[in-house]
Amino acid sequence: MKRLTSKRSLFIGLMTAVASLLSSCSSGNPPAKETSQAPATSQSTPAAQTTSAQTAPAVLIQGFKFQPADLTVNVGDSVEFTNSDIVPHNAVSAGKFDSGKLQKGQSWKYVAKEKGTFDYLCTLHPNMKGRITVR
Repeated sequence: MKRLTSKRSLFIGLMTAVASLLSSCSSGNPPAKETSQAPATSQSTPAAQTTSAQTAPAVLIQGFKFQPADLTVNVGDSVEFTNSDIVPHNAVSAGKFDSGKLQKGQSWKYVAKEKGTFDYLCTLHPNMKGRITVR
């Protein structure tokens, strides 16, 4: 009987976690137009807010957040977005870039081609927001 109770508790806990995760997801916004830039599969680590010649700019997607949420780069820099969450995410800036859906462990690079400040979000989870400033 103890073994059955243990399995039942594990199942209930797992189902509660899945329900909680699903309730935090939103499909209210349609995904933005796909671009020709395809996701890569390399891993990276988050970079400092302003990058230097020694550090490639990067955004880590973890805990349903873009880290760092604000990033300053130079024209010509490549910014690598890496999804470390167990659920898919994307990074979309209307008319500027769209990473496509990134599964856990996938990465995608955005090349900063013009100066400006670009807000972006995960259209799968619209509460996830970030900003890239290109100087």
